[in-house]
Amino acid sequence: MVWDAQTTPEEMDSVTAQISQFSKQLGGSFDVLVDMRTVKVFKPETQAKLVEHQISLKNSGMQRAAVVIGSVITKMQLNRTSKAAEHSTETQWETYDEALSYLRK
Repeated sequence: MVWDAQTTPEEMDSVTAQISQFSKQLGGSFDVLVDMRTVKVFKPETQAKLVEHQISLKNSGMQRAAVVIGSVITKMQLNRTSKAAEHSTETQWETYDEALSYLRK
């Protein structure tokens, strides 16, 4: 997934629904790689949707999330949303290659 600062709640809902469908095709267990390098801060309504998104992915079978971030502010925001979603399987990385390497283990 690639998120940017302009991501809307509706776009997040659409991606969440698509992943739910993909999960069924993958037997209900999957990892995700998220690119958030261009995100500084999400709008408050998108932040709220991100919590719902994380909960839905966990419930759909997500095992691990490797997130590529580009700023300390984004990291703080993700830590807050992960805590609200009780999502403890997220790892944060500075580069795409590091995140992908982690998921390949």
